[in-house]
Amino acid sequence: MRSNGRVQAVSGAGLAGLVLVTVLAGCGGGGGGASGTEAAAKPVARDASGGSDAAKSDSAAGAPSKERAAQAGVLVISPRVLPGTRDIIYRGSVTVRVKDISAATTRVEDLARGVNGFVFAEQTSSSPDSPGQGTAHLTLRVPPAEFTGVLRDVAALGKRLSQSQTAEDVTGQVVDTQSRIATQTRSVARVRALLGQAKTIGEVVQVESELTRREADLESLQAQLAKLTDVTELATVDVELLGPSAVAPAKHTRHLGFLTGLDSGWTVLVQVGVVALTIVGAVLPFGIVLGLVAVPAWLMLRPRLRRRTVPTAPPA
Repeated sequence: MRSNGRVQAVSGAGLAGLVLVTVLAGCGGGGGGASGTEAAAKPVARDASGGSDAAKSDSAAGAPSKERAAQAGVLVISPRVLPGTRDIIYRGSVTVRVKDISAATTRVEDLARGVNGFVFAEQTSSSPDSPGQGTAHLTLRVPPAEFTGVLRDVAALGKRLSQSQTAEDVTGQVVDTQSRIATQTRSVARVRALLGQAKTIGEVVQVESELTRREADLESLQAQLAKLTDVTELATVDVELLGPSAVAPAKHTRHLGFLTGLDSGWTVLVQVGVVALTIVGAVLPFGIVLGLVAVPAWLMLRPRLRRRTVPTAPPA
């Protein structure tokens, strides 16, 4: 009976230890579960604050390369980054041969309006007898960010014959003009203050003359700044549309060398000859009239002049 009691006691102690181990394991598991929950919550918190670490690393690494994008079948277009702190004048020109001048002109106008631009000037010529020889010249003003896109879209209307584009940085000129305007404005204010202090008519006239001169200089500077602002806020695109049989405008290229000098000299010589012949042609009618009057008069007066000039013999 005692042995059975000891066995029961040992069995009870083992059961209690098993329960204690199970409880401790459960607590450890609960702690692990809390850690897992916290770890799962951390990415959510990072996403709410601007993306996870993986997303940040991908963002820092940049977009996929063109090779990877090509392998993935994705078309990557690299936009042109325009410096926002610089004042740049963009100018471009494109010549395109199109099938229908009227339809192409309308399409160019739509392209300009589609990017918040406008058609600054337009000149169209066509002939009812030969509609294929029609031409159109348009000058577009578009935002600088849409400059290259407009050139590309216009060139896609037909067969591109020529295209050019330039960019001129005028930031220094703009800053200098703004500084000069500020200085000239203060100068005008000082002269106006002196005008209020003038007492005699002579002083008033002198100060008003100086004030007029400085105000004219200020208005000139303001006009220069307005012009620079206009050409930098909007890019200029010259579009030349040619019909199927229209003759493309010739390009004048300046070359150096003996033949070029010879050609230029011959051209100048011909022009001088043309001018000389023009002068002779203008003077010739007057010469003919003078000849018709002077020759008969000379023939009539010639005998009298001879008699006057013949010496007489002295008396013996």
